Amino acid sequence: MFYTSSIGTGLGVFLGAGWLTGQLGHIVGPRKRWWLILCNLIQTCLVFAATAVQYRYGVEDHGPKALTVVSLLAFAAGSQVVQSRSLAATEISTAMATAAWVDLMIDRRLFVVDNRPRTRRVAFLLALVVGGLIGALLYRTAGSAAALAVSGAGKALASLLYIFSGGEKKKVNTSEV
Repeated sequence: MFYTSSIGTGLGVFLGAGWLTGQLGHIVGPRKRWWLILCNLIQTCLVFAATAVQYRYGVEDHGPKALTVVSLLAFAAGSQVVQSRSLAATEISTAMATAAWVDLMIDRRLFVVDNRPRTRRVAFLLALVVGGLIGALLYRTAGSAAALAVSGAGKALASLLYIFSGGEKKKVNTSEV
């Protein structure tokens, strides 16, 4: 069921998280490694907090506990979208898959072998579809809290990858002037 309070809360918290993460990112530098790691760790904690609420109190479709879960997940999602935008990974839209599908379909170089943007879009969309199917299976067999726990584990893995991935390469000025 759709509840106006859940929709309003989710959208408001999502936008608030986007604003807060974006504005703080402008201050500290949106692509600084420590900022990316911190944002990801906070997002991971929020997903696990939502998981804990559902494990502790069960799944509710409306009411304060439901709004708490919606708020935690909306904040994590809003922050994630801002973070992905700051990384300028335009092939991977964490906000909506339709943009990636359309960009894939209109790619002039769709059938060219060496096409990194196309390959990233395809990988993103495959991961999204497979993840959605696995999440649906988990939800159906083990419940919402278990699906959220797996999602939190995925976010934790992403945080670890930020820690161990190479930093951004500095551009070398080759000008002779």
